[in-house]
Amino acid sequence: MQVSRDASNQLAIDPNATERLSSLARSNPKEAIRQVASQFEAILLNQMMASMRSNGFDGEEDSSELGTYRGMLDQQMVNAMVQGGGTGLADMLARQIEGVARIDQAATPAASSGMLPLPALPAAAAKAIRKYAEAAGTATAAPAPVAIPSERQAFVSTLLPHAGPAAERLGVAPELLVGHAALESGWGSRSIRHPDGRESYNLFGIKAGGSWRGESVATLTTEYVDGKARKQVESFRSYPSLQAAFDDYAKLLEGSSRYQRALNQGDNAQGFAVALQQGGYATDPAYARKLAGVAQSLLAR
Repeated sequence: MQVSRDASNQLAIDPNATERLSSLARSNPKEAIRQVASQFEAILLNQMMASMRSNGFDGEEDSSELGTYRGMLDQQMVNAMVQGGGTGLADMLARQIEGVARIDQAATPAASSGMLPLPALPAAAAKAIRKYAEAAGTATAAPAPVAIPSERQAFVSTLLPHAGPAAERLGVAPELLVGHAALESGWGSRSIRHPDGRESYNLFGIKAGGSWRGESVATLTTEYVDGKARKQVESFRSYPSLQAAFDDYAKLLEGSSRYQRALNQGDNAQGFAVALQQGGYATDPAYARKLAGVAQSLLAR
């Protein structure tokens, strides 16, 4: 099944795509149904990919950051599969949705079309499909939020209260700040510590430049030079608490002309991430994509 590219591969990463699909449902209900069916197929394929990844072997190269990158790669692979015709599940789902929508006009999809009865869908999928059909083409089916592992949920729950005041100052959703901290710290697994084991609370990888008057700590980090990653020792700021770390982060973004475009982005994870990369926050050429992916997963919780 060939689906239109304008919504079927955007819903998972672009909140505005749901509005476009809603508009399409009013002008071309049949095509909107097919795009919704394609989204259900993508959700199932994403779950299958996640299950396959969970059965992998632990190794020294495994990390939270690597898991994030793999997740984004898997999503791109699923999008390519769906755009290339998929597995046939979307066709079946589209017929199911169309059949439910015709319930009040015909006895059954099989009786009205002559098709053989289709296999029953899982209860959760059937409920979502029926909800769409009952809206008479004006509602849209949003993709299921990406599940966040329990250990990462604890990280998010710990940081959100501290992120709130800083996020308000910056005009962005607190999930964007927690997502940034998650990317920089590997969801807390790569915390920067002093030689004596003390925590620096440097969640955002902010370096201690010449203007920094507080405590600092040196550690090994990855920098990109001419697009190539290399390890080097850098000096980073150290804070007395998590709240101090968030306060300094907000002060940095507020006070620098380089990051003004990152302010007042609301829950626009993509706009926030791109503005930070364009301002030179990190040397990784894929930084905006990685940050937007992590932040969007938190917004979708």
